Amino acid sequence: MSVRVLVNGLSLASTGGSRSYLRNLLREAARVDRGLSFHVAIARGRLSAEEAAGLPRIEVDLPESRGVGTLARVAVEQLWLPRAAREFDVLYCPADVAPAVGHAPTVVALRNLNIYDRRFYDTPRTRLLFRLVRRGVRRPDVRVVTPTRAAADAIGPLVGIAPERFTIVPHGIDAAAFETAPIAAAAEGPLPPYLFVPANLERHKNLEVVFEALLRVDPRVEFWIAGGRDLDPGWARHLESEARRLGVASRVRFLGAVPYAQVLAYYRGALALVFPSLLETFGHPLLEAMLARTPILASDLPSFREIAGGAARYFRPTDPDDVARAIEDVLVGRPDVARRVEVGARRVAELTWERSVDALCTVLRETAGEAQPPALRATRRGP
Repeated sequence: MSVRVLVNGLSLASTGGSRSYLRNLLREAARVDRGLSFHVAIARGRLSAEEAAGLPRIEVDLPESRGVGTLARVAVEQLWLPRAAREFDVLYCPADVAPAVGHAPTVVALRNLNIYDRRFYDTPRTRLLFRLVRRGVRRPDVRVVTPTRAAADAIGPLVGIAPERFTIVPHGIDAAAFETAPIAAAAEGPLPPYLFVPANLERHKNLEVVFEALLRVDPRVEFWIAGGRDLDPGWARHLESEARRLGVASRVRFLGAVPYAQVLAYYRGALALVFPSLLETFGHPLLEAMLARTPILASDLPSFREIAGGAARYFRPTDPDDVARAIEDVLVGRPDVARRVEVGARRVAELTWERSVDALCTVLRETAGEAQPPALRATRRGP
């Protein structure tokens, strides 16, 4: 009998890494029968049947407003979700928060560093989520996963989790999506040389350091940003103002939230991925750039080095001069740029969604199996 898994998708945003992760998880879970059956709990209208890869959805009515919606989601996660999980063998919470009281063994993924390191978003929302995370992980039947050891090392001391409690489950990349991705096309004429990053307009993404670096490189080079502004509209307006203040507004393109196929097309036409983030647990754009054979210029973060290794040229993310030097390496065609691209092509072959979901399913099976014998698990249903 298959292990029944309830996936908590109640925190799914309209754009960003959490949505990409859930979509890829469900697609891969539906593609291969691993002896687990997945259902996803989701806010009504947030995830289409296609995005859920045909897997069953349990839809819950939640308000759209960010503040009110967060409180409503917390209430549903803490009160309704534990009861719903009683119908399943294991609950998987991919967005940090697990119910403080559970009726099913639980696996929780700690992935959002802004909850723990609140330099950029010290708000009532992040403080509430931090308290909920600590309450959830104190349950003895909760297993904890993170996508990198660097993330575990950063989060563990802040929430009081011993290193041995973490299981590292790296994310993956969908290679097939790149096979049909076109090269980005301009409406008229050839494309200008451009640097690219897919990133929501949030503070920790540190995009403004690239604006400053543009002043130090060839004036024909542009910076294209594909990402939504809804998570922090005030900061999005600040970034637009900062580009104008520095005199580079004509060289910075805010593309907005674009379809994933178009994001992949932008990689193919770019001089390089420039990823100046100050806070990440993984960094999925690194994998996308490796697969697209696009040079990578990235912040010198432990998580980025763990994922990209020798495939990236690293820079100090608070130093626009160092960012500019990294960009110049690409512009002048230094030999080590091509070497890093080849390293990335080999590295990304190891980081597939198939391997990622295989590893996660092992954790889910172990968690369900450790809770009770298979015979009891197979018959346990209902209240």
